[in-house]
Amino acid sequence: MKIQKILNKIKYQIVLQHILFWLFSIVLFTIVLFYTRDFSFRDIDLKTAINIMVTILLLAISVYINLLWLLPVFFRRKKFFLFLVSQTLNILLFIVLNYYISILFEGNGHPNFITEAIAEFILVLIFLVMSSLLKFVRDSLTLQDVELKIKEIEQQQMEAELRALKSQVNPHFFFNTLNSLYSLTIDKSDKAPELILKLSELMRYVIYEAKDDFEPIDKQLQFIKNYVYLESLRIGDYLKVDLMVEGSNTSLKVAPLLFISFVENAFKHCSKQKELNPFISIVFDIGRTDRIHFYIENTKESEIPDLKSQAIGIGLQNVSKRLNLLYPDKHKLEIRETAQKYSIDLTLFLQ
Repeated sequence: MKIQKILNKIKYQIVLQHILFWLFSIVLFTIVLFYTRDFSFRDIDLKTAINIMVTILLLAISVYINLLWLLPVFFRRKKFFLFLVSQTLNILLFIVLNYYISILFEGNGHPNFITEAIAEFILVLIFLVMSSLLKFVRDSLTLQDVELKIKEIEQQQMEAELRALKSQVNPHFFFNTLNSLYSLTIDKSDKAPELILKLSELMRYVIYEAKDDFEPIDKQLQFIKNYVYLESLRIGDYLKVDLMVEGSNTSLKVAPLLFISFVENAFKHCSKQKELNPFISIVFDIGRTDRIHFYIENTKESEIPDLKSQAIGIGLQNVSKRLNLLYPDKHKLEIRETAQKYSIDLTLFLQ
């Protein structure tokens, strides 16, 4: 709707520009006519006024034949020969019509055809060249203006969608974590107080710190370390979790809460695999300044639905959408599955 309003506004502006152009042309044409033909404004009569208006009308016809037909049909399609032929016929049509119509008003006092044809050729050529140049300039500026406004609207829409997606992370994350806390309180586990303490730290980050569009990756690393500790505390020692950070470029900027959904998904698949010796391996490679490489691998249960064939949960759908918005054509996400393992391989290209 906003784009349509912009286009309608541009149409009104174009109509106004045409009206101003022809008002200016009438004034200019009248001044030139009176100075070149030794007229004065006191000598103007009805015939002269009508003659001037007819000439302006014929000029307008030639100009709009050029603007609405010759330029878009021939010139813009690079049919230059047909354009020159058609433009020549357009000019000749103006010269002939204007000469013989002018005879009706001026009678025998009208100049001979050759003299008048040269003057009218110069006149119509000036109007055609001037209107064509104005059209090219206006179209170029209008196109830039439309593109700029459309980009602004698209940017606003993208930011709104990102805010909506980001707001979904919080309830989804807390829902999963509170479920974990609930299971411990049901079992009257001694781990519950420590879990609550860690959960409060995670909540503080999500609510108060993860507000910027981008943040240093060391904040997310610390957040994920706390989450891994919390989940390991809840699940128990039977789950082996390895978290490795390769490289030292901790100041690299990345969107907040971007990796947590992958980590949550891994713990979800491993939480009930006590007999299978489950494991989760998480690797962050921040050794380069132009990219961040994230890899996570975990065991799976045979009865868990195929990760690729079905919806993989609101968290993974969310992060996939965020990646497409935040890193269009600047990320590579691969989800692999074997009989025993899931793995997610994500590379963010920062430059």
